Amino acid sequence: MRQKISLNHNWRFHLGEFPQPPKKVAKKAYAFGGFTASLPEENQQRLPVSSGGENFLKLIAQGNMEEGLRNLCATDLESQLDDSWKTVELPHDWKVTLPYEDNPANLMAGSKADGIAYYRKRFKIDDDIKQENRIILQFDGVMRMADIWLNGSYLGHNNSGYTMFEFDITEMLYYGDEGDNILLVKVDTTSGSEGWWYEGAGIYKEVSLKIIPNLHLNEEDFYVYTKSFEDGNAQLGVEVSVTNDGDDTVLISPKINIAGTVIKLSEKIVAPLTTEIFTKEVVFDNPTLWSPENPYLYQATAVLENDKIVKNFGIRTFDYDEKGFYLNGKPYELHGICEHQDFTGVGVALNKDIIHYKIKIMKEMGVNAYRSAHHFASKDLLEICDEYGILVMNENRIPESSPWRLADLGKAVKQSRMNASLAFWSIGNEELTGNTTFGGRNIKRLAQIIRKFDKEHLLLSAELLSPEGFVNEDYLQYFDILGVNYPEAGVMGAGAELIHQKYAKLSMMSTENASYFSTRGIYKDNGDKCHCNNFGSMYSMVLPGKRQPGDPGVGGTAHPEEVLNYLSTHPYMGGVFLWTAFDYFGEPSPFVYPAISSQFGICDLNGFPKDYYYYYQAHWTDAPMVHLMPHWNKEGLEIDERGYTPIRVFSNAEEVELFINGISQGKLPLNDCQSNYKVLYQEGDIKVLAYQDGKVVATDYHVTSEKVSKLSVEKIYSGNRFALFAISALDQYDHFVPMADNSMSIKGEKGTVVGLGNGNPSDTSDYNLQEISLFSGKAMVIVALDENGKAEISVKLKSVK
Repeated sequence: MRQKISLNHNWRFHLGEFPQPPKKVAKKAYAFGGFTASLPEENQQRLPVSSGGENFLKLIAQGNMEEGLRNLCATDLESQLDDSWKTVELPHDWKVTLPYEDNPANLMAGSKADGIAYYRKRFKIDDDIKQENRIILQFDGVMRMADIWLNGSYLGHNNSGYTMFEFDITEMLYYGDEGDNILLVKVDTTSGSEGWWYEGAGIYKEVSLKIIPNLHLNEEDFYVYTKSFEDGNAQLGVEVSVTNDGDDTVLISPKINIAGTVIKLSEKIVAPLTTEIFTKEVVFDNPTLWSPENPYLYQATAVLENDKIVKNFGIRTFDYDEKGFYLNGKPYELHGICEHQDFTGVGVALNKDIIHYKIKIMKEMGVNAYRSAHHFASKDLLEICDEYGILVMNENRIPESSPWRLADLGKAVKQSRMNASLAFWSIGNEELTGNTTFGGRNIKRLAQIIRKFDKEHLLLSAELLSPEGFVNEDYLQYFDILGVNYPEAGVMGAGAELIHQKYAKLSMMSTENASYFSTRGIYKDNGDKCHCNNFGSMYSMVLPGKRQPGDPGVGGTAHPEEVLNYLSTHPYMGGVFLWTAFDYFGEPSPFVYPAISSQFGICDLNGFPKDYYYYYQAHWTDAPMVHLMPHWNKEGLEIDERGYTPIRVFSNAEEVELFINGISQGKLPLNDCQSNYKVLYQEGDIKVLAYQDGKVVATDYHVTSEKVSKLSVEKIYSGNRFALFAISALDQYDHFVPMADNSMSIKGEKGTVVGLGNGNPSDTSDYNLQEISLFSGKAMVIVALDENGKAEISVKLKSVK
């Protein structure tokens, strides 16, 4: 039976190019030597050499076989491991550890330099594994250009940092007593970027060996999909393929188990080194339909005598017309977010635990859709969205029809098409060739690839529009939907309105919205610190320096209120996809260095919510809630010459009442899920009560705090490998200190600290895992669990202000 062996542990890592880089073409098999094979210090032969080969090598080098290898094959004999090689675990992003640099060329990518690095892994394979099996080396993701060697031989290359890739290495391995296997991976980020944001660097996803029988089911080809749903019954399509990598012709009849119903497929003869495809239609009576509100998953199993594949799937239907989106035949409003794939402290080296944490926070806000911007969604992300109930827009990175781009797209489609959460394919984002005849030729080919493999999902592209509303009809014909970025904002909005008027039957969708500047816990603009006011910044997306209200781009592309107001008056746009769920490294608009991250996020880099998180939550959730902004420490507030300061309340209740030091400031109804007060600042406490049907249903409050006296530690998430701790500054009365920026030391008592973050968009401190400063009173610690699954930390204030 198939099995999977993790190769995530105990890699050796070297940052920088070698004086003698390994070659890709050799004169003799397995003869590169150097770091691609066993080294002298590892007490294993560099490569198996026959007695005849040994005599020949000695003959050409005066009796010295090693010199013969050097002379004949240019074998590297000198390389050796030294102190420059560090031990690392995967996933790994080396870029996160580099110092920040004030270099305009790297500003958009997070102000960290590109480079070259090598990863080296020694591993053993049991002798019995080679019997009747194939061994596949699988990389879930390497950022970016990757070259791979195994046991002195060059395996191959991968271009994109956003694709999974693999190699069949069955015959290239050493088994049992034959010795250790040596795997070398070169990663190069110097030859170009795929994105204009922080992309990281290194083997940032998992590496594994897949052991599969010679006669095996093909995982990506096992596909169960909903063909139709009528009168309470679903018609499912099933596809199974079987490959024979053995020596003998065999007669087979696979079985499938669809949610407990076992079906035997037809018999077929499979010759050596061939693949046979099996198809079946299955009627499923009265299924439970998958939706974000009820993410019900069924299980499908394909079985051969010595092989089995198990996958989850959901039964659901997707449609879109000129009125909007339909899920399972009913109108459905998309409350979506866009998201890159980095995270505080670890860069892009996320594992499933961190993705769980991120999705959980978004689900609690009321999010029901996720746009994987602007790259293929990972298998971990898709599986988590299946479970949580989040519709996914999977996105192709670059809409070019070059062979390798087409191959990457085809693989990504087959890997993700069966996920219940997948609803849309975006073929590209804001492409310069979009809406042109030339672009259309490329899009046609990409659309053919998607529709060849995917029978269910809707196809669109996230487009930039001109204010004239021009569309190329030849270009549009390849899509199910015209995606429009920022239709609520000036230029794109004007174009979208004109297109809708001219093409009343055209399906249109909001694919990107808002881009609102805000810094967690900040209520004053401060250009020197790269901070943006949560009430609305006066810095502009498109104009330099601090501006005036009403100037183009002030506060971001659009304010949250503008976005949801647009949605309410344009339901045919399907919903929204807010840019972005979390702040992300790079793209630090509206500032330059020392700004090192974006400030578009509804949450900061740590996932700590900013104030407008609760505005969306008030609109998108039903459980009673109320949120009060700002904090109540005078030095962090904008107070006018009369001593007045604004207060804003978000709630999904009917009305709210504000109290300052116990004195009511009056009740206000909620308009657009918010109420606004202007009050005379008085030190003490502020509290808000939310009322529904005359009863208090939720409350929130803030207290004027004293200086930091201590720290609170809260484990806010614990998974299979990582635990996340939130650190908060408290005064002597246990009141939160919202402006604390004290430094603190961190020690892992159980487990290993692997990342620290504070959400400060201009923190250019050097990377370390022992000390960090608080920002707006908070910080995060990421800990890898110990061998007993435990994680505990101790923290200590290093300065008291």
